[in-house]
Amino acid sequence: MNYSKDCPKDCPPVDAVDVQGSIFRIVRQCPPAGSDFQTHAETGKALTAVGKRGCLRFGLSVFNRLDDAAHHRELFPALGKSIAMATLNAAHGKAKATGKPPHQTWWPYEGVDRAALFSCVDSA
Repeated sequence: MNYSKDCPKDCPPVDAVDVQGSIFRIVRQCPPAGSDFQTHAETGKALTAVGKRGCLRFGLSVFNRLDDAAHHRELFPALGKSIAMATLNAAHGKAKATGKPPHQTWWPYEGVDRAALFSCVDSA
């Protein structure tokens, strides 16, 4: 499986594992749209925060538990008002705990229809 052609050579990190089980993501709309699943690299954001080609720019922020995603949504309301859930497996990419727990980064494989995998489970 391949990642974005622009993804750095050492990305995702070697200690990232196959994504497995339910994950949650804060989204702006229900049902979620493709724009809710663009990486910072795809949108051109966070060029200085993690470096122009930093590995985190090529992943998506996700959580393993609904209550953790809801707490993060309260802390950062600009991210979106809703939370979507998907059940993922090794065919969808790799993940790793990044930043402060319980935050994770998910690096989806190229060609994965990210928005189609998710459905809204909580709207504020």
